[in-house]
Amino acid sequence: MKKVSVIMASYLGNYANCGSNREKKFIRAVKSFINQSYPNKELIIVADGCTRTYEIYKENWDNNPEVSCIIMNKQPTYSGNIRTEGLIEATGDIISYLDNDDVIGKTHIETIVNQFTDDVDLVYYDDYLVMSVDFKKLMKREVGPRYGSIGTSSITHRNKKDLNLLWPTGYGHDYIFLLSIASKGLKFKKLQNSPQYLVTHYGIMGQPGSGDF
Repeated sequence: MKKVSVIMASYLGNYANCGSNREKKFIRAVKSFINQSYPNKELIIVADGCTRTYEIYKENWDNNPEVSCIIMNKQPTYSGNIRTEGLIEATGDIISYLDNDDVIGKTHIETIVNQFTDDVDLVYYDDYLVMSVDFKKLMKREVGPRYGSIGTSSITHRNKKDLNLLWPTGYGHDYIFLLSIASKGLKFKKLQNSPQYLVTHYGIMGQPGSGDF
């Protein structure tokens, strides 16, 4: 059974257009990882100069062998160093990502692994926008391999330490990372059966009919 490493960048301080109740959302995100149906997994939290992230980790998951936390110095906005640090520490065969204010459904990882065939190095997939507080109203968002569409919430890839994969710095680094995968001759495809990645901050992005859940 393949091991899956999930990388989560976390900064709980205030910044422009940040959401509300961010500590509670962080805890909710980690719990959604712990509750996964897929057993062979690890979560690597990378605290972006955020001591509060580490404190909450120590209070809740210090004794959980599936969850670890790294503290690094505060990085610039859109820094790729945070996720690159997670890549360095990852021990899984496959790498996935989870934002600290989002949620993954119980079969999210299992659904990805079941479709991750040996002929590809990276897969991407549609996600779901949460449109109601009770999480009962969801809107599927189509994701494509293009700038402004694909993001870390839509990417899972092999752990290719021999290729020294690095996350770039700058806005849109998700798409740039995909381009770097392609430039190294690695293969990628879109999953037909979308896993359960739930984006809860759709309203913060200025879209109508939703909010910051």
